[in-house]
Amino acid sequence: MKINVVFYSLYGHVYRIAEAIAEGAREVEGAEVGIYQVAETLSPEILEKMGR
Repeated sequence: MKINVVFYSLYGHVYRIAEAIAEGAREVEGAEVGIYQVAETLSPEILEKMGR
């Protein structure tokens, strides 16, 4: 069975949740787990204004 965890994380909080989900999924026998981050779509100027 293949499981893909797809996430978007601006500050890293959601990344940690996605990693925890993937870790749990890896415990399932026969599971192939991939974790993929959606690319940032905000411009560097907007990110700077948001304090990122």
